[in-house]
Amino acid sequence: MSFVYAEKTEDSLEIHCDTKIGLDDYAGATFSHEQAELVRQYGIVKITIICPEIAVAFAGNNVYLAAQLFNQLYEKRFISTEDVVELAYNIHIQGNINDIEFIVASCENDILSISCIKDFKVYRDCQFAWIGSPVAHREFQVLRNNCNNGIASDRTASAFLDVVQGCSDNSVGGFPIVAGYSLTDKAMEFRNCYTIQSSKSAIVSPGETIPFFLTPEDGGFSFEQRPVSIEDLILDIDQIDSAVLYTRRLRMCDADINNPQLFSLMLPMLIRQDDNGNWIRC
Repeated sequence: MSFVYAEKTEDSLEIHCDTKIGLDDYAGATFSHEQAELVRQYGIVKITIICPEIAVAFAGNNVYLAAQLFNQLYEKRFISTEDVVELAYNIHIQGNINDIEFIVASCENDILSISCIKDFKVYRDCQFAWIGSPVAHREFQVLRNNCNNGIASDRTASAFLDVVQGCSDNSVGGFPIVAGYSLTDKAMEFRNCYTIQSSKSAIVSPGETIPFFLTPEDGGFSFEQRPVSIEDLILDIDQIDSAVLYTRRLRMCDADINNPQLFSLMLPMLIRQDDNGNWIRC
């Protein structure tokens, strides 16, 4: 099902997604064998920045409908935020209510906007929106608002990380990914950020040093989210020699390149740095 959350503040807009995706027994008919194995391990990024002004996030039981939207947008060539919302709504209402849901975030004409397409409806000009797992959203809001002081939006990133690390809905998980509006570039982009994850709690006695993360043996790991462009995003994981490139531009083989069901999806590929510091495919 997945979980995606977006929110807008006075001069900022951010979208958060998990990467976990369930593959049924027919995954081989859609992904190549090589790509299917990587998707099982690393999932997909459920945010696609289709142009500098517009990002589309999706969740649901049929992610291939997202590729259908991206194909239609590519055919139009020139698009506005309203075009994206209209096409996303038309795809959403074609199937079952949980097949696909969308969030469209944009900074068109320097106006920040969030539209949410779910429940066979379009919710425009949202201050915040979510799609995907109701269980994940409920637990996320408990964590986000579980403080008597401060602003809830200041805890959005940490609450989202906690939900991705351990949600009661096992369809949610993987890595937390964030994209948003750059005030400097006046465009949508993937964020540059460093994340520490621990799969279980650490017990610390009084006076002992608090560990920032657990050892890999205890399920702890850390990674840097490094944007390359609006089409490519690197997750550089400290505990492994290679990194994960999520890309809507590159594919594992010709079968994936020519498959319209994968068009513009941010799929994983393993890469590593050579002796000259250049990234190459593993």
